[in-house]
Amino acid sequence: MRSLRVLVVAGRDSTGGAGLDADAEALKAFGVEPLAVCSAETEQGPDGLIALGARPVDDWSREAREHLETGVQAIKFGLLPGAAAIAAAAELCASAPGMPVILDPVLGPSSGGEFLDAQGRAALVELLPRLRAHLTPNLPEAAALLGWATVPESREDRERAARELLALGAAAVLLKGGHGGEDPLCDLWVSRADGARWIERRREPGRGIRGSGCRLASAFAAGLARGRNPVQAAKEAGDWVAQRIRQARA
Repeated sequence: MRSLRVLVVAGRDSTGGAGLDADAEALKAFGVEPLAVCSAETEQGPDGLIALGARPVDDWSREAREHLETGVQAIKFGLLPGAAAIAAAAELCASAPGMPVILDPVLGPSSGGEFLDAQGRAALVELLPRLRAHLTPNLPEAAALLGWATVPESREDRERAARELLALGAAAVLLKGGHGGEDPLCDLWVSRADGARWIERRREPGRGIRGSGCRLASAFAAGLARGRNPVQAAKEAGDWVAQRIRQARA
């Protein structure tokens, strides 16, 4: 029997902590095989992005289509380096109607720099309906996509941000709460079918781990590939990331 598989289009982190390596780790932890396609060979250091290393869109999109034709249960996008890459992702989604799509809008590394410029962010917002993606932004990414001057902190503001992203064309929104200060940590799931659902877990002390957002989005993708209810998949993904942080601390 063929294993469950997820097509992952994302960047490679030169430090090995985030991007495709983190995606593969999360998917494998849930028994799902990653089919990895590299969109950018980034060079990163302690002070942030050194070089984006975007691959030609035609090259990686051809690889992605070849993987898609072999049969997958979901598509997960991470780093998409520019407006042309966003458009190619939308075309890929159009060729796989009905398939779950998870889009983690990775705008830049946490240490500093920019993966997606203003033109790319505008393209992402414009093409959200065609991407028909489960969007998984963190709080600063949600603010940037909406053009907000401040990051949503309160539950009311977070729900408003998620609903605005839904109105722009996202299929659903999993707003990751790791950048908030609350304990318990609160992720937020908003969809047209489920409304707003808060998902709480104990905040792990310390600095966390590099690539936690990538891992959570890919673990969530694994849950959808396995047929989990989205709220259940989001909870299982968050619990696994918390466990992974505890393991790293130990």
